[in-house]
Amino acid sequence: MDDTLFAERDYVLSGFRAAGAWLVRERGVAGFAEEAQRLFEAGRRGRIFNEALATLTESKTDSWVAELIAVYREHQPQLRLLPEAESFLIWARPRFRLALVSDGFLAVQQRKAHALGLAQWMDHLVFTDQWGRESWKPAQRGFEEVVRLNPGDAEGYVYVADNPRKDFIAPRALGWKTVRVRRSGGEHAAYEPTADEAADQEIDSLDALGALLKPCRP
Repeated sequence: MDDTLFAERDYVLSGFRAAGAWLVRERGVAGFAEEAQRLFEAGRRGRIFNEALATLTESKTDSWVAELIAVYREHQPQLRLLPEAESFLIWARPRFRLALVSDGFLAVQQRKAHALGLAQWMDHLVFTDQWGRESWKPAQRGFEEVVRLNPGDAEGYVYVADNPRKDFIAPRALGWKTVRVRRSGGEHAAYEPTADEAADQEIDSLDALGALLKPCRP
């Protein structure tokens, strides 16, 4: 879902805005969203909240970070499908059985899916966190659930995603075909996978995906 159907950056910036609004309202500190975005665009990861707060205030902010993270994770995001993703789904919906397999905290991922309206496009939404973090990719549990919901031969399944560190290991082990979406500027676009991590094919846009697929709906 993230950086495949929508730009993950949009979710991050939406979360920064929600956290910034909370910080103004509850602590009287302005400028958080802008500073956090500046750090994010500069490639900082992991401690953005701490670093942004250190720039904005001299107050002791250790407890604020946990509160801001909660606001970030619990906010209802403002998201849109990428134009190429919407075009693909319009084309694919009558031709294929479609399922989402998504990692991450359950409520967070459900809110993303709701914001994107994915229920209208997908036959099934599979959130691996419903079974606990041990079932996140590269575990096979989410993919096995897709097979349970849509039984078929392994070669009939195609998994499309963007992060080779975790996305393709399990479906390849199950005999599925795999396709990496490697868009310029994507969060994982620069990563060169090992042979075990790599997808069977790579594309730089979902506009190229249809040519790789064989319709399966009656």
